[in-house]
Amino acid sequence: MKKKSNLKICLAQLNPIVGDIEYNRKKVINTIQKHQDVDLIVFPEMFLVGYPLMDHIYDPIIKKRNKEAIEKIRKKSSNSAIILGTFTESLNVKDKLHPFYNSALLIQEKKIKAIINKRLLPDYDVFNERRYFSFDNEFSPIKINDYDVGILICEDLWDENYDIKVAKGLHDNGADILIVINASPYHMNKFELRRKIVSNKARKLSLPIIYLNMVGGLDEIVYDGSSFAVNEYGEITFKMNSFEEQVKVVDMMKLTQKSGSHTNLEKNWRKDVLNALKLNLYDYYHKSGIFEGVVLGLSGGIDSAFTAYVCAKALGSEKVTAIMMPTRFTSQESIDDAKKLCSNLNIKYIVHSIDDLFEKYENSIEDYLGTLKFDIADENLQARIRATLLMYYSNKFNWLLVSTGNKSEIGVGYCTLYGDTNGGKNIPGDLFKVQIYDICEYINKEIEIIPKNIILRAPTAELREDQKDTDSLPPYEILDKILENIIKKGIGSDVENLTKQGIDINTIKKIEQLYLSSEYKRRQLVQTIKVSETAFGIGRKYPVLKRVNIE
Repeated sequence: MKKKSNLKICLAQLNPIVGDIEYNRKKVINTIQKHQDVDLIVFPEMFLVGYPLMDHIYDPIIKKRNKEAIEKIRKKSSNSAIILGTFTESLNVKDKLHPFYNSALLIQEKKIKAIINKRLLPDYDVFNERRYFSFDNEFSPIKINDYDVGILICEDLWDENYDIKVAKGLHDNGADILIVINASPYHMNKFELRRKIVSNKARKLSLPIIYLNMVGGLDEIVYDGSSFAVNEYGEITFKMNSFEEQVKVVDMMKLTQKSGSHTNLEKNWRKDVLNALKLNLYDYYHKSGIFEGVVLGLSGGIDSAFTAYVCAKALGSEKVTAIMMPTRFTSQESIDDAKKLCSNLNIKYIVHSIDDLFEKYENSIEDYLGTLKFDIADENLQARIRATLLMYYSNKFNWLLVSTGNKSEIGVGYCTLYGDTNGGKNIPGDLFKVQIYDICEYINKEIEIIPKNIILRAPTAELREDQKDTDSLPPYEILDKILENIIKKGIGSDVENLTKQGIDINTIKKIEQLYLSSEYKRRQLVQTIKVSETAFGIGRKYPVLKRVNIE
């Protein structure tokens, strides 16, 4: 790059609220007013309205407030250039079914000097942009002082599977630097994936790249922030914090200088997952603005213990109430472990036996149907009685009920609809059982918070005498391998590889059948938190009614 004057850039890694345009606008104005001495202020993709806005983009009130907010920001602008992510409308757009653009506005000196529209529209996983937006094919850089700046919007950089190469187009049109504004969801090891994409692109084009990401929780999605910059050699020269808001002013000269070293970028996936879960729960709780606490059912098992830990760390121990609801099948060991956990976390602990209620249900059913063999219907009845009580506590005290089912159980339907699946938010639903054990060991690394006995004892639902999870399922080490393969690659994939690992073919087919037959449960499940590439959620589309022959 030829010698140019310096450029001071303010990167606003901020947390918006979807639909609360006035709240988001105030964050924009506040940032602008605090950084009037910089040359450029950059906000994430769709920041002004929040992302994804989904079908609210069609609401007249949203369109009206978006325009009003843009106008107010325009009037507040001064010499500093502003890159603002939002949506725009065009009466001239050829596709009348998609009259919107995902846009970046260049605002400066009380003028909207340019509108850059997204060129590549993702339509996979949690993304559904082609439902709303038209694409653009403009590759002209914008002028900031004596720099030609190429602006990309998220997917514009991820062009490996597209014929259109946005970054190259901007480079060929004279860009000195690329700035990418993003609303890029987190999943495990996502930062390393981004780093490779950005670094490879920088080396290929010999251009420095700034990657600004949103932060915050929205429904099941987590935006982790983790914004960074690389020089033309692909070396990271700057990085912002993960899972928290941060506004930083960076110096163009420092961003582009060659540097063989940088801040420690080592990532711990367990720590990141915990931070993602905490951020999503915190935002769900506080952005909703309707809850006065959280409540969960404790079983003495690892899933509810893990959930209680996340709740306490995300919201504060004083906000969390855990309720143990034993029956004659509940061991004293479970009760003691649950009590110790609550003491360690300093959360409220209530023991509310359901034995009498369960017995009354049994007697009432016997009056109508006679004496019946104890089976899964009676097991599920206990879960549903517990769910009814938890919903009572939730309604009575305005507490958010969080559910505790993990990905392994959800994957094979080892859960009870309107029972343990009840709630307003699920915490561990995108983590396999073996991952939860792993993270709990990490939590206990310095001090035992989750009682060791909860981690060591055999998993059990305790819905009948001497019950163990392995009565119905293979060991979780095997189950999780089969399920992960199914979820990532599909039914019937890599069977030979699994059998080479010593997994019986009949076990594989059994799990495939359980997976297929439990789709109706997953369709009704409470929203979880996405921390993997392939979560059970909005990015997954499978019919409930189907007939798939696995033989």
